[in-house]
Amino acid sequence: MSLTVTQRPSTTISGNTSKWNAAKNPIVYKMTRKDYNITAVANSGGALQITVNTNLTTLTTAQGGPVVIGSKLWVVTDNGVYNALYTVVTVTNAANSVVTFGASTYTSAATTGYVNLMQRTNYRVSVGIYNAANTLLQTLAYSPDKSGNIIVDVATPLLNTLSVDNVADYVAGFITNDETTAYVKFYIRYSELWTSSAESETNDTANQFFAIYGARQIGELYGGNMAEYVNYENGTPPAKFLTKFSRPSIWRGYPFSISTLTSDNVSTNSSFTVGYFDLNLTFISSAFVTKVANAGKLLRFSPEDQLAIPSNASILRVAYEGSATLSELLFCDIKDPCSNPVFLWWRNSLGGDAFWMFDFNQNYSYRYDNGRKAERFVLFASNLTDNEFDAISELNTLGEVYDVAFTELTTSVNKSQARIGAQVYMMDATGKKTGVIVIPTEVSTKTKFSRNKIQITIELPEIY
Repeated sequence: MSLTVTQRPSTTISGNTSKWNAAKNPIVYKMTRKDYNITAVANSGGALQITVNTNLTTLTTAQGGPVVIGSKLWVVTDNGVYNALYTVVTVTNAANSVVTFGASTYTSAATTGYVNLMQRTNYRVSVGIYNAANTLLQTLAYSPDKSGNIIVDVATPLLNTLSVDNVADYVAGFITNDETTAYVKFYIRYSELWTSSAESETNDTANQFFAIYGARQIGELYGGNMAEYVNYENGTPPAKFLTKFSRPSIWRGYPFSISTLTSDNVSTNSSFTVGYFDLNLTFISSAFVTKVANAGKLLRFSPEDQLAIPSNASILRVAYEGSATLSELLFCDIKDPCSNPVFLWWRNSLGGDAFWMFDFNQNYSYRYDNGRKAERFVLFASNLTDNEFDAISELNTLGEVYDVAFTELTTSVNKSQARIGAQVYMMDATGKKTGVIVIPTEVSTKTKFSRNKIQITIELPEIY
């Protein structure tokens, strides 16, 4: 018996292996069932004849029972000539059984392959998903196709373990946090089962991977893998930061953070550095976080106290460094807030932080229904680039409210509402967070112009 893993959830980029995957995309293992190996293929008067590396006539009941005349075998050769179900005509009682099938079954020469026994009824593969602490997260069961191929998608169980909540402390200043709630390191254990028997479990702990609360679009070069966003030991290619803004904004006196991923092959100490520049890109000063062992992490970086930004600084440059620069050089625009801003934080589709200060104008009202009173804001942002418009548009999600699990827990009793999509917070200058609900609204842009405007509606928690 053999179950071969032919694909694991990783990809190669510039010679480096990326093990980071977006949990909102399929995270796929591929396996092939191969009960017994074929060691020779012959033509027996027009009938297909194969030699198998075991005595098929002495298989026990637990193994599926002996192969006899009339038994069904699925035959697959590695060169693709044979991939079909055949009926046994003769079988030898020998250490390496020779099996002949019906007349006219021989097509052409082949070398090696495998057979699967159809008498192993109710055949399935049990897959246990474990985190790096060896805790079982969930067990799944899969059945192969006729050729023995199995596709195992572990994304949903992993996604269910992740959180979109922002638990960062923005008061502490120039720090790096490992966002352990937004990603999980995992591996699988698997075993073959069929009626009355099973094979021993295979532990795949030597091959561990990561799932992050994020998504990749259809058509991405590396599918659901986050390869372009991972910092590798050799810095090739330079990692992108987990932001949808090509040039993020940072507002004086308000929290700011940026997120990145590190490969588990980063063996040297690493961390973030920042540099401040004026409008002419003249260097002013720099700062850094002490480099430590940061292999295999989702890191959130909060620059130093925003009030301490040099008064003549207009640009902030962020990089992630080890023994050399591992990431892209990301430039951020430093802006002054208005006197009455609404500052929103959300987790973007890449799994990183996103901020925007709505300071164009605001409309607000109170919503009254079902005995509730909640404040609602209509926020406007104007003069946006195409990139800013697209990044902020991620705030508009499906906006569905989950059905309450128990009929007794009506909205008049259960004051919280769970949404599909990213958790959104309204923040003040101290980093205090208030969770809000985004009411989906239609967005539009004038395509002949280079600037855009957007409207976002949010609802605050119920006021008692």
